[in-house]
Amino acid sequence: MDEHGGPVATAAPAVPHPRRRRVDPRLIAAGVLVVLLALGAGVMLVLRGHPLTVDGRYVTDPAAVLADADRRFADYVDQRAGARGPQSRCWFQLIDPDGSEIARELRCGPVLFVGGDPARSWLRFPLTATPAGGDVRLRPAGLPTDPDPQALDDAGLLFHPDGASPPSGSAGLRVPEVPRAEPGYTAVGPFPTLSWTAPAGPARLAGPAAAVTVTGLATPDVVGSGDAARRPAEGQRFLAVRFTVEPGEGRSATPPALSYQVPGAAPVPVAPALVAPGSTVEAVVAVPADATQADLVVLDDGLEQRLSLVDGAPGPGNVQVLARTQRTAEVGASRETDALFSAPGRVPATFPVTVRLDAATLQWFAGPDGSVRPRDPARAYLVLDVTMALPEGEPGAVPVDLLTLVLPDGTRRPGVDLTRSADRVLAAFDVPAGFTTGEVAVRGRATFPDGVTADLGADGVRFPVTIPAG
Repeated sequence: MDEHGGPVATAAPAVPHPRRRRVDPRLIAAGVLVVLLALGAGVMLVLRGHPLTVDGRYVTDPAAVLADADRRFADYVDQRAGARGPQSRCWFQLIDPDGSEIARELRCGPVLFVGGDPARSWLRFPLTATPAGGDVRLRPAGLPTDPDPQALDDAGLLFHPDGASPPSGSAGLRVPEVPRAEPGYTAVGPFPTLSWTAPAGPARLAGPAAAVTVTGLATPDVVGSGDAARRPAEGQRFLAVRFTVEPGEGRSATPPALSYQVPGAAPVPVAPALVAPGSTVEAVVAVPADATQADLVVLDDGLEQRLSLVDGAPGPGNVQVLARTQRTAEVGASRETDALFSAPGRVPATFPVTVRLDAATLQWFAGPDGSVRPRDPARAYLVLDVTMALPEGEPGAVPVDLLTLVLPDGTRRPGVDLTRSADRVLAAFDVPAGFTTGEVAVRGRATFPDGVTADLGADGVRFPVTIPAG
C-alpha cells in the first residue's frame, strides 16, 4: 500500500513475441492437391462400387449394362416362348474371382425352351466395347452366341453390382410344353426323327406324266424340334406321309397337280417345285381327330387318282392296272398247225401255218394312239403281239375271231380288235386289272378282209401267258 493506504501499482512482466516464419505457397498447393486426389479416389471407389475392367479400363455404369441386357434377354426368351422366372437375369463373368477383369460376354439365366434340359439353362450374350474417355462402355447383343442354353460351369465367377448370388440349377423352372399348331396345320419335311411305317398293301398310282408311291406313314404326337416343334390343335391329330414321284406313262409332259384333301376342308396344294421325277416328299397334315379319310390327290392330265394318308391304299376310282409295275409277259414262242383255207370260187386247200406270240401287255392307254380305254378302272386290255404266216410267207395279223383267252377259273374271253379298222388288226382281251395268268388259244374259223377263210380246227395252238403280280 502507499502512504495513503491504497494499493501500489506494479508493472506486468514482459512476454516475448515468437518469430513468425513465412510459409512457401507451393507447399500449401501441393498439400491441397494430395487431399483432393485422396478424396477423388475415395469418391470414385464409392461411385464404382466393385470396379470392373475390360482390358484394364474401367467399365462405365455396369448396372446400366445389365439392365439393358435384362431387357434384351427377356425379349429373346419371350419371342421363343421360353420359360424364365423372377430370378432370371444377366450377370458379368469375372476372369479371376479375386480380380476386376470380366469376360466379353454375359451369362443370362436360368431359362428353358421347348425340348430343353434343366441342367443346361444359361445363355451367353456377347458384349461390344467402345471407348468412353479413359474408360470403356459396354453394349450387350440382342442375340446369344448359341441359341441352346448351356450348363453354368462356375457360378462363383458371376458378379452383379447389387451383390446378389446367382440361383442354383434352373431355379425350379420347368421345360415349356410344345405349343399347339393352328387348326389345319401342314408342314413339309424332311422329318429325320419320325419313325415311318411302310403301307401294308399296294400304295402306288400312275398317270400320263407321273407315278406316285407312298413309302411311309406315321401318326406323330409332335413334329419338328426345338422352337419349331408343334403338337396338334385341340380336336385334331397329325398324319405324316412320305412319297416318291417318278415318271409316269410318258403320255404327258405337264407335271401333275398334287394336294392333300380331308372331307369338309379345302384342299392343301403341294408346292409344284416338289413335284418332279426323282423327288421324295415328306409332309405332315392336321386332320380332325375322328377323321377316317384323308387323301393325297393327284390330278394328272385330267385323270384324278388318290392314295390314302391313313393306310396308303389307292382310291376306289384309281386306274388299277397303272398301279402295277409288272404288266408284260415276254412269251417269244411259235407253234405250227394246219389250217384249211377257202374262198368263194376257189378249191379249199390245207396249208401248214406258223403262229407266233411274242408278248402280251396289260394296257389302259390302248389302241394305236392310246385313246382306247377299258370300260372301268378295275379292268385292262391284254394286248397281243401275235402273227400268223404261211410257209415262205410274210407274217400277218391274226383275225380276232381266232383268238380266245382261257382264265384259270375256265372263263373264256373273246378277242377284240382295238384298231376299229377294216385293214388292220390290234388283237386284245378285256381282262381284270389284276390278271396274272391265262392261256391264249388260236383256233376255230375266221375270215380275212380279202374274203379268205381260215379254219384251224377245234384244237389249234395254245400259248400260256403269265404276268407276275405287283
